[in-house]
Amino acid sequence: MSRLGDTIRTARMQAKMTEKTLARKCGMAEGVIKDIESGRRIVSDDQAQRILKILGVENPVSAELEVAQEPEAPLRPRPYKLPVSEPEAQAEGDNSAWLDALGGVVKRVPVTDENSTVIDHVLVPVVGGKIEGGAPDKVFYFRCPDDALRGYRIHAGDLLLCVPAQKVEDGAISLFLLDGKRAARKANKLDGNRVHLQSYDREFASQTLPAAQARVLARCVKLERRL
Repeated sequence: MSRLGDTIRTARMQAKMTEKTLARKCGMAEGVIKDIESGRRIVSDDQAQRILKILGVENPVSAELEVAQEPEAPLRPRPYKLPVSEPEAQAEGDNSAWLDALGGVVKRVPVTDENSTVIDHVLVPVVGGKIEGGAPDKVFYFRCPDDALRGYRIHAGDLLLCVPAQKVEDGAISLFLLDGKRAARKANKLDGNRVHLQSYDREFASQTLPAAQARVLARCVKLERRL
């Protein structure tokens, strides 16, 4: 059991609260609370402080929870491709031929925005015929349009490598189709075949949907931050 997990469990028992009750108050699944208390799950600083505040722990900010505050990352401008001259076009064609020859080693993975528009490409190594467990021609990057996941240290302009998925993975960051646009959210499965989607900019926000309405597009498996 971790120090944080032990603190949460002790405070919960003193408050005479069950894991299920605490989970409901925090907007989490009961299994998540159990995993946190047992030390099997690591949570963000914001989540930990939220749980402790709900339990009435005074001054929850402690050395074990403090993390360095990262500066806000401005949204990177969309790339603009200048017209190329004939020699440059030839060089670009040579690069394409070179990439074709290395198709089994590296792959030009598209970078997409919230509207599914391809705005860039990133060269990614192919290992064992896969990219992070996904088919090379199916994976893609999602560029975060805002700071909706800032509480999970994911900022505007960051790239999330996505592997297509059809089922929600409990506790994972996944890409969903919400109100006609794609958005990355932390998902938790709830009782009653429901899904709890979380975001955390400067304040915690969430929404609960029937599993059938939580249209998951992909599982986010890797974060890339460009300097």
